[in-house]
Amino acid sequence: MQDTIQYWHPQIVKEMELSKACFNNFVFDQHVHLDYHLGVVDYGCQEYRHKGASYRLSPQQISTLNPDESHNGFSFLDSGYRAHVMSLPLHYVKNLEAEFKQPLFFNQPLYPDSQLYRYFLMVHNQLTLANDNVSSLQAETMLMAFMTELFTRNNEAPLTQPNYYRLSTAQLETVKSLFHDDIGANFDLASLANTVALSKFQFLRQFKSATGMTPHAYLKRMRLEYAKKALLSGSSVSDTAHQVGFFDQSHFNKAFKHAYLTTPALFQRQT
Repeated sequence: MQDTIQYWHPQIVKEMELSKACFNNFVFDQHVHLDYHLGVVDYGCQEYRHKGASYRLSPQQISTLNPDESHNGFSFLDSGYRAHVMSLPLHYVKNLEAEFKQPLFFNQPLYPDSQLYRYFLMVHNQLTLANDNVSSLQAETMLMAFMTELFTRNNEAPLTQPNYYRLSTAQLETVKSLFHDDIGANFDLASLANTVALSKFQFLRQFKSATGMTPHAYLKRMRLEYAKKALLSGSSVSDTAHQVGFFDQSHFNKAFKHAYLTTPALFQRQT
């Protein structure tokens, strides 16, 4: 296995960094980071020392390192390892702290949890391999939900969940009107939250409490409902995909079939 590394810097969070690397001979000297570092290995095993103890990161586990914690890293196996890493800047976590009203620090550097492991890989892959085809609303929703779950399970102090409120009827209608008025627009979490004078975190939780769905999931379903009407009126599949806000026809076909168990073209022919 050749030593290689790729980097991404998603626009949804300033100074956020993602990487995917294959390591065999490369050894990380003892070092620290300015940011929160999360990582998983989906092939092989990485060994590292942290606060005087040795750890081995293998599949189904997640590495959680706070800022300024000294550690190193090297392959435990001769065959090397493949790692996926996420670096989150302090300001992002500080915003989460403001919502929980308590400090957020990981209580251990290695956390065995197959569910969080799969969750991390899903978020990482969506923000890298398919980065051009993921809306900012979807990306921010995924990241915020993942980090909330991670800190809930693995924080130094038990996390006190914020009070659960839901959007008022008037607030919900305001947001829904934005969707109805321009179903193909590229919405983002900040602008939607500002519309009802909430933080992004508050808006995400209160919208889901009121509807049972995240804003992204709700908008996606609305787009598909509008798509059915457009197809019934004779609009082509490609035009419909564009009109309702899908990145391309392939993503539209996949979402439509997942929701309705048929393709847009077949649905149109059956009417």
